[in-house]
Amino acid sequence: MNTEFGKDYVDMLKLVASDYEAISSELFAIAHTIEDTPRHNPHNKIYSLIRTAETNTVTLRNLGARTQWSNIAPFYEDLATVLGISVKEYEKWITITVPAILPNRNRRDNLAFITRPLRSSLVKFQREHPLERFRDCVVCIVHQYDEAMSLRRVRDYDNIETKRYLDVIESVMLTNDNGLLLTVLQTTELGDRDCTEFYLMSPDKLSSWAAEHIKAHT
Repeated sequence: MNTEFGKDYVDMLKLVASDYEAISSELFAIAHTIEDTPRHNPHNKIYSLIRTAETNTVTLRNLGARTQWSNIAPFYEDLATVLGISVKEYEKWITITVPAILPNRNRRDNLAFITRPLRSSLVKFQREHPLERFRDCVVCIVHQYDEAMSLRRVRDYDNIETKRYLDVIESVMLTNDNGLLLTVLQTTELGDRDCTEFYLMSPDKLSSWAAEHIKAHT
């Protein structure tokens, strides 16, 4: 055995492989159940599988980092692209897009699945487009839902975990997230996909943003 990695490393690889295999079996079982019982709602099982898959993915990343990485930044930048994370600068604000945030996140959920690639994207953006950190800032969070799907999926804001994402954004883009310096607003929009967008702007731009995004149906 290669002593550079050792038995613990191999055991962890096997454990992750077993978990992925179990996830695959569960997904096939859910698919067959829906075929037999079209009204079956797989919500709870799917959510549990997502949590397991995210945790396994982060574990696999850490195992990969123990191989010979001379610079891991491009790896996370590539992951951000795969996950659909983007950071764009417009005339009046900066828009940060991440996949739709799942509800009821807690300590058992490993948000490193998204937050590490997100931070890498923000650092890359700052490197390529140097900007002074926001001191007084408004962050408007738009939860976008695919309008082709049921509106019953729209959730209450207190059922959506945004703090960890805001912490990552603050660490790169803001001077402080003190309540006297930072205002956070949330709204919901219908669009062509599920995603969450964070708009960063100075307070004087808020009225322009609100005129564009706050409609009678939001």
